[in-house]
Amino acid sequence: MVAASPLPATLPKKAEALGAVGGQPLFLAPQTAKDVYEAGYERPYNALLQVAPDTGQVRRIPLAHPLTGAATLVDGVVYFVRSDGTVTAVSARSGRQLWQKTTDMESLSVPAVSAAYKRVHFSNRFGRLLALDSRTGAEVWRTSALDAPGDKAQDYPPRVLLVKDAIVALAGDTAFPRSPNRPA
Repeated sequence: MVAASPLPATLPKKAEALGAVGGQPLFLAPQTAKDVYEAGYERPYNALLQVAPDTGQVRRIPLAHPLTGAATLVDGVVYFVRSDGTVTAVSARSGRQLWQKTTDMESLSVPAVSAAYKRVHFSNRFGRLLALDSRTGAEVWRTSALDAPGDKAQDYPPRVLLVKDAIVALAGDTAFPRSPNRPA
């Protein structure tokens, strides 16, 4: 006897794929499916959607209030990073807000999370680095901007990577390593 294929899941328009939690795909549900109206508009999301791969059943996990910004799923936490430097951490399983931190660093990168140091690391296009406590959102440390972040700092989004026991950040066409313990 051949097992039946699971039914496909129907997702709302403009739903965004995040990754998987507990072997189940996770998506963001937009508050509205309308297209972007103006530059700088950040689409609000009001729920997470978890899809059971064997049945196609969609479980809606409401957020306490709509959240905006670029969303990244890391280790069961969804980090919403707004262009103004606000970071919000939400449990991927419950939708509960874990913390929110308003920083004064604009244009933050996608986060890189260090389980060993329990920190969330960000960079920006000027070569500044920021580390927040992954459990509370408290600022652990930050660095100054690079003297010369490269010719292409405006052309490429900033990135931060964790490589073994070092942080490697990119600002434009400049890569720079830093120690998580002594970033200066």
